[in-house]
Amino acid sequence: MVKELGNLTQLRRLGILKLRTEDGKDLCSSIKKMSNLRALSIVSIEEPEIIDLEHLSRPPVLLQRLYIRGRLEMLPHWIPSLHSLVKLSLKWSRLKDDPLVYLQYLPNLVHLVLSQVFTGPRLCFGAGGFKKLKILGLDEFDELKYIQVELGAMAFLEDLSIRRCQFLEKAPSGIEHLKKLKFLEFIDMPAELFNTLRPNVKDSEYWRVAHIPEVHSTCWRDGEWKVYPLESWTNGENCPLPSTVKKTDELQTRWK
Repeated sequence: MVKELGNLTQLRRLGILKLRTEDGKDLCSSIKKMSNLRALSIVSIEEPEIIDLEHLSRPPVLLQRLYIRGRLEMLPHWIPSLHSLVKLSLKWSRLKDDPLVYLQYLPNLVHLVLSQVFTGPRLCFGAGGFKKLKILGLDEFDELKYIQVELGAMAFLEDLSIRRCQFLEKAPSGIEHLKKLKFLEFIDMPAELFNTLRPNVKDSEYWRVAHIPEVHSTCWRDGEWKVYPLESWTNGENCPLPSTVKKTDELQTRWK
């Protein structure tokens, strides 16, 4: 079946579910014949299954949206060459190397979602990278302890969501450089992070986020997602007393 997909040369959208490791080479052979492809979604049969996408020698140059859910271990070599790419979503990749080094120069990337993608302790958004990025989501980086945003990185970022990074106890260093940032959300994050950002306390790093119009903490409570503004955070809590509430579907749209 995967081999026969190559006959659909005019296809613009393709979604593959339950992909097995052994089908990766044939899938790559089929995709390289789809010169009109605009959107591609690939999901492995289960989380530990490795997706082999290294055999794609000629990726679709018009591809705008790419979703890959499955273990990669290495970022496919062809992804940084997708100059038409607007949205990229990676999940379960478990990469050994920081993927930002390779993704930061995608010239038209606007929306980036990374979930369980990298196993290292540090992420760095390099100076001059991600020139058009507006929306960024980081989820379940199990070993992540530090995020660096260099001056000139993500100059047009408007929306940043960080969730379920259990060892990240401080806001990204350099987030104060993101002058276009309108919305910052922490979802199910350690209480230590919120303690460092509380205003009017000793050694607070509130100054890093003071320029951002909306800074929220979000957690699951009483059967729904509840959103708390920065002003309501209290010592030792990542879910303070209720103030405002958003429904579940409103929150999940950021991660689609």
